[in-house]
Amino acid sequence: MDHSQQARIVYLGLTCVHAIVSNLSGGAVRYAEFRDRLEDALQEAGLFFQGADRHVETIDLAHAARSWKVHLFGAALPSADPFHVSAEIGFEWSPVDAARAYTTEEDLLTELVGRRRRPIRTERRWTRIDLSLHASLPYGSTTSMPDSRVLGSWTASVVEKADAAFTDIEEKKGRVVAVLGGHGDVEVHAHCKPDGVISLRAVAISGFRLVRVPRVWDDPERREAERDLADLGGLARRLKTALDEWTRSVSELATWIRYSPPPPEAKPAEPWVEDQSEDDNDSGPETTH
Repeated sequence: MDHSQQARIVYLGLTCVHAIVSNLSGGAVRYAEFRDRLEDALQEAGLFFQGADRHVETIDLAHAARSWKVHLFGAALPSADPFHVSAEIGFEWSPVDAARAYTTEEDLLTELVGRRRRPIRTERRWTRIDLSLHASLPYGSTTSMPDSRVLGSWTASVVEKADAAFTDIEEKKGRVVAVLGGHGDVEVHAHCKPDGVISLRAVAISGFRLVRVPRVWDDPERREAERDLADLGGLARRLKTALDEWTRSVSELATWIRYSPPPPEAKPAEPWVEDQSEDDNDSGPETTH
């Protein structure tokens, strides 16, 4: 096992069938139910999972946080060749998220800070959904970097679409009180050959949205007010639109680049050792593995 504190257990699971956990505990949404509902919403929106319908779930042994991620693809769109378009969506579920799903807010506060005469307010529960959009060129290909004016215009268009898909803020009296969605800058990846020529390798952009998860209360009125999980269907459709718009943008970029395909022998370096028969006798020292 890795000696670092980031040792992990990785579980590869089939996403074909999951049992949906009902809210029999008064609105409690636990990890398995959140995962299952999100997967169902993504598929209903027309987003499908790559890799034989498999997702990746990990547990961080140092912090007991769980994470889930999956690679996505959507319905057929205009070809983005020579780019390969991909997307990855994921979320994390912290130990605090787990604790708040298995007991009430009142009981958890009592365990953490003891009893108080006045009730203590708790923060709303939020889960962050991350979406990363990528587009890469084949390994070994040669593509000159686009002109700065062309790349600048394309980047501005991508950022405008990302704003529509991700950006969401709450304001009160002209002051920002919550950032519920946002995105990063457009990333441009390049590689440099020994002759000093820089070639385009990939482009990417990432964003996030916060999803409200209901808290569990002893108080029946508060429990009823927060019973329902946020609209995951609407979020999934928004993410589907983001992937579709990204694919269209990459298709547009493909018409502006000067692309040279890689030579047939081009492939990335990988570890490799020639297998030697046990009967080989080179009179050298014996090696034990």
